Amino acid sequence: MKDMVQFGIRIRDLRKMNNYSLRELGERSGVSYSFINSIENNRFSPSRETVIALADALRIAEKDELLLLAGFAPTEEESLDGLSGEGLDEVDDPDVSLFFKDFKNAPKERRDEMLRFWNFIKEQQQNRTPDSQQ
Repeated sequence: MKDMVQFGIRIRDLRKMNNYSLRELGERSGVSYSFINSIENNRFSPSRETVIALADALRIAEKDELLLLAGFAPTEEESLDGLSGEGLDEVDDPDVSLFFKDFKNAPKERRDEMLRFWNFIKEQQQNRTPDSQQ
């Protein structure tokens, strides 16, 4: 389930935190400033590529948050981005897919809880040393 109102609010907040005008964010992301305005005002839903372009332009490390708010599950590559260790290129876990399927169908309160959990897991993985146990 998409939460486009929250997505638009989050984009506007991030844009303002970076002190970007609509035009400046448009130039940095390659997305039309009028389309960004429409996203912020909940008139249009962005594509996955647009969400990623905006996240990159806003210099947000956690693209997952924006992807999830826009109704897209991060790919395994995006989800594992920034992690270190052996075998990450070969991760094939159906439980990860199930997690995002459940997320998509969950009510807002549950999605918020699941997002906090997902971010906690990613943070723990980033703080792991290669020789530590899981």
